[in-house]
Order: sequence, then structure tokens, then C-alpha cells
Amino acid sequence: MQHQPLLEVKDLKVHFFTERGRITAVDGISFHVEKGEIVGVVGESGCGKSVTSQAILRLFDEQHTAQYEGEIRFKGKDMLALPTSAMEHIRGNEISMIFQDPLSSLNPVYTIGYQIAEAILLHQHVSKKEAYAKAVDLLRMTRIPAPEKRVNEYPHQLSGGMRQRAMIAMTLACQPSLLIADEPTTALDVTIQAQILDLILDLNATQEMGVIFITHDLGVVAEICDRVVVMYLGQIVEEADTETLFANPCHPYTKGLMKSIPQLDGDRSQKLHVIEGTVPTLHNIPVGCRFAPRCPYADDVCREHAPEVKAHDARHKVRCWHFEKIAMEEEDRYVSYGQ
Repeated sequence: MQHQPLLEVKDLKVHFFTERGRITAVDGISFHVEKGEIVGVVGESGCGKSVTSQAILRLFDEQHTAQYEGEIRFKGKDMLALPTSAMEHIRGNEISMIFQDPLSSLNPVYTIGYQIAEAILLHQHVSKKEAYAKAVDLLRMTRIPAPEKRVNEYPHQLSGGMRQRAMIAMTLACQPSLLIADEPTTALDVTIQAQILDLILDLNATQEMGVIFITHDLGVVAEICDRVVVMYLGQIVEEADTETLFANPCHPYTKGLMKSIPQLDGDRSQKLHVIEGTVPTLHNIPVGCRFAPRCPYADDVCREHAPEVKAHDARHKVRCWHFEKIAMEEEDRYVSYGQ
């Protein structure tokens, strides 16, 4: 019997209807997530990371705003073919999502306990008393101090770190098989970031939950992810296991992201590396390779013809005309470094 991933995305496209016409925010991406695996999705703002995560849950208005193409298979079921009622059972129950800003994601007029209990009552056959007791247990699990007190407080009474923990408690209320974390530590200070990451790792290990971790922080990716998907302007440009990607990045965009990371032992008199230019708008996508206008390796082939995703090896895929040359450069760099 053929192995079936927990989540499999095949040639997904997400179109939006705007006043200036139809735009394609996600254009033909394919990846998968195994049970108990943490997959990082990285890239600059505007690359399609959040759109991808929200498309998995079909959160966009399909009547007036958005159109999906391709397949999103969760436990073998194609979610794009499911009726709305079936999706409502999956959202918050089998697949949960932590959003970037917990203050705007939590309802300010209801207590934390009410909002967690609401998710439990919606998907599980329990009494209100049992739902509130479980809400307290979930807050305790996410290491919120005095959970019996916090359960009766409102979002504005909690710190940023506590609000994020409350959001995580809400997403875990029904013990989902897949957790989508959309930059869950962006607005938090470094100490709280570390605590939230430890919590996600702990829950991933103890509950064998698959995790899609969306971030622009490669340091976080190196710390917690098993595999990495690099996105640029709505497409996947590189995918590999974390160790392989950091040891031998083969796409110029991935190389640029890694060079931009400040080094503790680096020369402080040198300016940080920057990737020249900005991500183009979806109304003005370049012909050929989408990264070509910003790429130091670009030639006429890159500017005229769009590359397909190719396998560098069994665990490493790249969308680039010159990835073999770039891979050789990286290997030479590490050999000379070792000598």
C-alpha cells in the first residue's frame, strides 16, 4: 500500500479577484507534511506564505474573492472538493492555526476561558462545566501561571506572551493532527519567543502533531524544523531537509537569505548582506525566472524562460537554471573552509 502523508499539497494555485483583474498569489506549489514532522515555510513578506496556510483551511471567500486550483489532501481526503459543512468540522478540530497577532485573533468582549470552551463545545460532546475544566487544563499545559484566574480574564488583561499561549491553548483544544503556526513569535521578545518555541516542540513530540511553521527567521527554522520550503513570489524555489539546506543552499534567493543572517563572530565593520531590490507586485510578475531581476547569477535564459522545479538529489529540490553551478560553489566554499 502506498504511503500517505498527513497533508499533501499538489499544484496549488490561489487566485484573487481585484479591481485590477485576477491575480495569482500562490502559483502551482506542491509539498507535504508527515505525521509528527515540523516543516518550515520561509520567505520575505509578500511571498505567499500566509496565503498558502489560509488556503489549506479554505479561509477565503470562494463566492466573491478567491478561487482555488489543484489538490489539498488531508488524511487522503481532497479538502478542495469537500462541502462547507465538512470543512467546518476540520477547522479547529483536526487542523488548527495560530495567527500572527493574538490580540486581533482573540475576541476582546469574551473571556479567554469562554473562547477556549467554545471550540471544545463546538466539536466535542461535553458539558459546559467539563469544557471550562478542560480550558483550565489547556492553559496549564501551555504554562500560563495561575490558569484558574486567567481563564476568567479578557485578552487585554494578558501580556503578549500570555495571549499567544492562550491562542495555542485554543488551537490545541481538540487535539488537532496538524498545527499551522503563522509567525507565532514575531511580536514577542526573545525570552518569550524561546518559551513558545519550546512549547510547540514539546507538543509536537508528545502528541505527534504535524506542524507547518511559517516564519522569516532562519535561526528559528534551523532550531526546530525537520524540512524547509523556501517561497518566492508565490512559488516554491527550494525544498530540502534542514541540515541539507543550511549546508548547501542551491537557489540564489536561499543563499541571499542565509547571507543576511548576522554572525556573532563576523566582522562588525562590514555591512550586513542585503538582497538587492524588492519582491515585485503580483500585477507585475517578471517574465522568465521570478527572481531574475534581483539575482546576481541571472542571464538571458533566466530572464526569458521560467525554470521548473528539478531534483538536486533525493532530498533536495530547486527551481533554478544554474543550481548545479551554485551547488558546486557551496561545496568548494565548505572544502576550503575545512582546510
